[in-house]
Amino acid sequence: MNLNESDPAVQLKLRLLERAMPARDAVVFGDMWGVEGAYCVRCLDLGCESVTLVDVAESDGWLETRRAHPSLNQYKGDFSDPLFMASIRETYEVGVAYDVLLHQATLLHALHLMLEKVSERVCIVQPMLVEQEHPNTLVFLPGNSAREELDPLAGDHEEWLMFDQLLVNSAAWLWAMTPSFLVSALRSEGFELDEEERLDGGFPNPRWTWWGCVARRERALHPEHWSHHEKVRELWPTAHGP
Repeated sequence: MNLNESDPAVQLKLRLLERAMPARDAVVFGDMWGVEGAYCVRCLDLGCESVTLVDVAESDGWLETRRAHPSLNQYKGDFSDPLFMASIRETYEVGVAYDVLLHQATLLHALHLMLEKVSERVCIVQPMLVEQEHPNTLVFLPGNSAREELDPLAGDHEEWLMFDQLLVNSAAWLWAMTPSFLVSALRSEGFELDEEERLDGGFPNPRWTWWGCVARRERALHPEHWSHHEKVRELWPTAHGP
């Protein structure tokens, strides 16, 4: 599928992808819905020797694209599943995550699993809630009473499922997050922001905007990062135990 390069949001994604390059290889998370792997192909166009898609879905169009580009690969599975992600032994210079974090029930864990596969830089673009009074704001949309305030389309629609407490799955739009929240989450994973860009006017509701960034891996995880919890044998030192 060809990208609609007249769409300002697509233009933003392409600009930031170009700034994340050059790279030897890339992994793209969730590039099937609506674009059938088009950003994977663009990574090849920007000089990657190989590109891997991680997604639960595939299509006839994507299979044709892979036949035409032997340097494209796919791991078919859920990138929020730790067992599936553990089966992927490779790491990649650049990771690309467009419009996927909004749908992850295990948001911080899914981000961690994705970034574990990225050695150098990550490129993220998605709809964002504009900055709030308190930094690092994250809003869980299902069951939220402020529907009229938080609905990005500001009206009735069927394109995005949200606010229904019975539809908490990866097909629904679960999160409204601010840029400061995502920047902080990236820092907790050892990444620092290289650049960011905001695109206003993309939604009928002015509380929403398109936002994207390129971040680089700067340091290893802190020894007390939550992902190390299984390695900690006791919650408290022995002196505080029974």
